[in-house]
Amino acid sequence: MKKVYLGLAIAGLLAGCASTSDTASAKKETNAATAATSSVVIKSSASSLINDPQLTAFRSNSGKSDFWRKEADKNNGKGDVGSSKDSAFDDEGSARIRFINSSDDFSSVPGLSQTVEGLKPNTDYVLSFYLSDKKGANSVSEVLAGATGADGKELGESVIHVSQLSNSPVGEVKKSFRQAQVEFNSGDNTSATIYTRMRITDASAINMDGDIGKQTEVRVDEFALTKK
Repeated sequence: MKKVYLGLAIAGLLAGCASTSDTASAKKETNAATAATSSVVIKSSASSLINDPQLTAFRSNSGKSDFWRKEADKNNGKGDVGSSKDSAFDDEGSARIRFINSSDDFSSVPGLSQTVEGLKPNTDYVLSFYLSDKKGANSVSEVLAGATGADGKELGESVIHVSQLSNSPVGEVKKSFRQAQVEFNSGDNTSATIYTRMRITDASAINMDGDIGKQTEVRVDEFALTKK
């Protein structure tokens, strides 16, 4: 009889461990799945850490900026980053990231970055922005958004596809813009480089005889960096 009770006790203990493990695993998967979305609207006015967060100066200066760095080289097939009049909120201005020619290197990841100062060390931050990808769920474009520390090491990154953002807040001016975000901890950094880069998921799905720009382009706007 004692053996029976002992067996039941061990079985119950193992079941409890499995349940705890399953719960932790499910929680981890849920957090990963929702990392790029939020129902809370975050606008650029919520943060003063980012310069030209609405890209209005970037637009008025025809894609030139003292703050935003364009990570692209269209003359050598490494993608194109330019200004767009489309806007998520308020004054016109956003950045358009795309490829142009069928001969481009579609393994490149063109994008936009900015170094921000004034971070608090060992603090959790949320980088939010608005993404417009009119190609919808079948888009061949995804966005890598994140931050690196002063030493260049990754602090946090999310891979974001427009199909993930169907329940995210939308822009007021152009409804194609949807809010996306990525969380990171500053570690011992008081500055970080934030970025959004476009990556092609399947170059074979691009019609090389068609408009390469329209088939690959995404737009980003309304950046904010806030404490979590």
